[in-house]
Order: sequence, then structure tokens, then C-alpha cells
Amino acid sequence: MSERQFRVLTAVGQDRPGLVHGISAWIHEAGANLEDSRMAVLGGEFAMIVLLSGDDEALTRIQIGRGSVSAELGLELSLRETRAPSSLVTRRYTLRVQGLDHPGIVDSITNVLARHSINIAWVQTRVAHQPLTGTPVFTLETELQLPPTASLEELSRDLTKAAADRQLDFELEDSPDARGA
Repeated sequence: MSERQFRVLTAVGQDRPGLVHGISAWIHEAGANLEDSRMAVLGGEFAMIVLLSGDDEALTRIQIGRGSVSAELGLELSLRETRAPSSLVTRRYTLRVQGLDHPGIVDSITNVLARHSINIAWVQTRVAHQPLTGTPVFTLETELQLPPTASLEELSRDLTKAAADRQLDFELEDSPDARGA
């Protein structure tokens, strides 16, 4: 038996019922394992990113079947070799940011994170309209992986400044059972 290898599969296409089943069945039937995934409908498009693993034979079946699965499901599929998930211990925190929607919020917050060499494990953003007024409110939630050298005090200070500059509220808290771990 050959050593387990890893691939990242991305799939994008018009949303419709059955897409997740179609992809997961293909992975299973090939003898590969779906390790981790993120899926969303954005507008009318379905997008998925999957970490899968398998031996040489399973991954060869995945590669060979990609064209027919793409045509059958109406999805653009790409497959990329990657390494095994890291087992490095990092401090994990959840960051939530919220405020009236305006351009530049994600840029401002991620600029602070990049300056502190903080990795983003996952991020989710959305704009929701308040019920009575229809005012657009932006929300960002992300899991952060802080390196051992990162100063939580300095990070909090810089996030406070960025949030104040953009009239945002934020919470930064320990994330012991991380979603993307």
C-alpha cells in the first residue's frame, strides 16, 4: 500500500441540489477520503474547496474521473497537490468584527493580521440588512492562528485602532474547539 497523499479540490458552478452528494460520492467511490471542506452558495453560484487524501491508486482514479464528474455536475473542477495538514501547535483565537457596511473593512482588518504574522485558518463575511431600517450591517468572523511570538496585547491594541478608525466593534477570544482545526 502506498503512502497517503493529499490534494485540494476546488469546484465552482451554478448552484443546484445534489452537488455536494455528487462530489462526495465521487471521492468515496475512488477510494479517497474527504478530510476537510468549506462550501457555500454565493449569489447563484456554488463554491467548494475540499482537502482529500488517498493512496496513489485512489488519487489516480480521482484525476481520471475529473472530466466526467465536471461535465455531469456542471462544475469547474481543479485539483492541486498539497502537503498533509500541519500538526504545529498554534494559539487559536476567534475574531468577530461587526459594523455598518462600507468598502475596506476586510482590507483594514487583514492588514493588522498580516503585520502581526497571523495566519487566517478560515474567514466568513456577510452583509445582512437590519429588519426595520434595511441598514446594511457587515459581519466578519475568522479563526486566527497566532504564532508563539505574537503579542496578544499588541494585536488587541492594533485591532482596537483599526476598528475605531472604521467605526466597528470587535471581539477576540480563545478558540479551543476550532472549526477549521
